[in-house]
Amino acid sequence: MLAYVDSLCAALLARNQVEIRRLLSLSSAAKLPHNVREEAAAVAKGRTNSFLAPVHALQYYYKLTHLIDETADVPDIGPGSMSGRQLDLPLRAVNS
Repeated sequence: MLAYVDSLCAALLARNQVEIRRLLSLSSAAKLPHNVREEAAAVAKGRTNSFLAPVHALQYYYKLTHLIDETADVPDIGPGSMSGRQLDLPLRAVNS
């Protein structure tokens, strides 16, 4: 789904109406939020030099990337983890 939304955002930003229509005709389009589909359809119908920005599509893409980000540091809350313990921070004395 992320690859699909990425392709859709690229087509929206490029104002590639043919590609936008092709992507909206795929079965993956049914899984898009309503506001993203409507926005993409509006861009596809509009002129290539219109000022309509694909804000909803880009926000959706941003949310998906953060949900799927496998490199994100996920805190380990299992037994033996750092939860419940206090960390000592090395502090230096400040001369006033």
